[in-house]
Amino acid sequence: MALNLEQIEAVAAIVRAGFNISAAAAALDRSQPTLSRQIQDLERALGVRVFARTRNKVVGLTPKGEEILHIGQRMLRDAKNLAELGRSEAVADSGELKIATTHLHARYALPRVMKTFAARFPGVMLTLRQGDPVRCCELVASGDADIGITTVGDKVAGEIVTIPAYRLARCVIAPRGHPLTREKSLTLKKIAAFPLVAYSEPYSGRRIVDDAFARAGLKPRIVCSAIDADVSKTYVEIGMGIAVLARIAVDPARDRGLVAMDAGHLFKPSVLNLVVQRHAYLSRQALAFVALVAPHIDTTLIRQCIEGGDIDRAKLAREAPLATADLC
Repeated sequence: MALNLEQIEAVAAIVRAGFNISAAAAALDRSQPTLSRQIQDLERALGVRVFARTRNKVVGLTPKGEEILHIGQRMLRDAKNLAELGRSEAVADSGELKIATTHLHARYALPRVMKTFAARFPGVMLTLRQGDPVRCCELVASGDADIGITTVGDKVAGEIVTIPAYRLARCVIAPRGHPLTREKSLTLKKIAAFPLVAYSEPYSGRRIVDDAFARAGLKPRIVCSAIDADVSKTYVEIGMGIAVLARIAVDPARDRGLVAMDAGHLFKPSVLNLVVQRHAYLSRQALAFVALVAPHIDTTLIRQCIEGGDIDRAKLAREAPLATADLC
């Protein structure tokens, strides 16, 4: 009995659904009996059990099933790449490009990039998939986004590759007239004396701030945590506290009630990364978008990373330019 991609899709869907066959069948728009039969056919063809079962209920992958999933995901990715290659050659200016990013970058770093790209490729629909950095990486890893533009943690999924593109400098913001704005130089101790509006924990900005205070033996009083810079600035402006934000999040023309004070000497910069799926095919449009975001990164290096080549990410991060609002 021959193998087919529908069987592999069934395995991947069941794993994504937490081994709930009904949910997996719904996600694939197949009936549950059809999905169960496809798994049985696959196991019969391979002569091994893919899923571990307890009382006829799927509870996990067998060791061989783990290997089958890994190889199968590569097969699905390659099939998708072939389809993308054919589509992009057939119709050069159409389709959809999905970008996973955080609110900060969607609002402050990407508007001009998006506008320029839309003018060059009017037939391509741009879709922003916003979330925290962890979610952005998950979207790229699963293929639900083509490109991620986000900070990342120390550990990333094996399905993605990350390319350091920019450093994000930090500043402290406070309402006009706040005592901190009269200080000639900022210190962590001075900042810790005031309530802090902080990022939520999945964000690298939160980890950087927490680590800096911890190294200094200080524990600031966090009165509120938020997932985007605009919310943080709103709460600072009404007097709830001060905040440590990426410098690009401050718009002097709009944030007239706030004062931004350089804090690069107190908090290390975050690193903004390009995130792509390992071994993915990047269309001409996707490469053009990447070139608009980070024109200083060579296309050859990007392809090298996608194909699993070794790059010095630490060096790239150190040498990355500081990000400015509207990267393009």
